[in-house]
Amino acid sequence: MNTALIVKDTLPRKNFSAISQLGLKALNLALAHVAALGPRLPPGMVEDLLADVEKLGDVVPSAKQARSESVAATSAQNVALAEGHTRVRQVRAAVRRAKAPADVKRAFGIGRRTRTHVVSDVKAAIQQILDRAKEKPAEAESLGIMKKDLDGLTLALAAITDADTKQEQKRASAPLTTQERNRIGNRILAAVARIEGAGRLEFANDDVKRASFEALGAGPRIRRNMVSGSSAAEAAASG
Repeated sequence: MNTALIVKDTLPRKNFSAISQLGLKALNLALAHVAALGPRLPPGMVEDLLADVEKLGDVVPSAKQARSESVAATSAQNVALAEGHTRVRQVRAAVRRAKAPADVKRAFGIGRRTRTHVVSDVKAAIQQILDRAKEKPAEAESLGIMKKDLDGLTLALAAITDADTKQEQKRASAPLTTQERNRIGNRILAAVARIEGAGRLEFANDDVKRASFEALGAGPRIRRNMVSGSSAAEAAASG
């Protein structure tokens, strides 16, 4: 968009359906009076407005989808963490029940806090068990820890790593998609305001034509309950 239009990536003060309708109305007025309004508007602004109105139909659902995918990825990560943590607990319980010496218990992570929903904690606990079993396979076997148990831990570790990577990617992309949607919405509102102002000036003495431009600025703003950035964004995206 032309640098003459200053826009932010914060959530617009109107919902996106209203922004789309305003954009279309302003675009129609600008095109209908292109010769008169052209000198009053930034070069290329009308063409950019047309492009933004078309884009808005794509980025609003995309922002909502990105947020939904981020939530789903977090859920998948939590499932993988819970499974890995459960396997760690059972191995540690087996070591305790086998009355292993204190140093062996420590080697398997017994006594070390492992928080269920913390990726680094669960991964470290799994890796510690796998490293000890690899270093002292006879010891692991004597404690009742079999190859299939270790294979299960290896798979759990891989699942956690994969889920964590996907979750981070989705979480990183969601705000970017939301910001893109917000910028487009704000650009449209800025363009609408410029067209309204240009029309007011151009048709200052023509009540009928001027009224069409004044109508662009009419109507109450949508007040947002800013409980959280993500909840407000979701409310706007579904509006």
